[in-house]
Amino acid sequence: MPDTTSLQSLDRLIADVGGAGDSGKQSKSPHGLLVEHLRTARTSFLGSMPGEYRSSLQEAKTSAACIADRSTQNDVRKRLQILIGD
Repeated sequence: MPDTTSLQSLDRLIADVGGAGDSGKQSKSPHGLLVEHLRTARTSFLGSMPGEYRSSLQEAKTSAACIADRSTQNDVRKRLQILIGD
């Protein structure tokens, strides 16, 4: 059974960066690549693929550079690091 706290945190993060909505479609968010990495991490998490999950979170952390506001960028990176550390 997946850890619901981590899943909820990941879902909130996806929504916060503009990825809420149909996960089957490419994101129209200005943070599209970041959202795609987060969605891939979510799929890996649910599929019990911890290596892929952490890899996708690391890629998302790198992609967070697309966030112009430094404060928001740092917040997203910190939240990702917490998820990576779980």
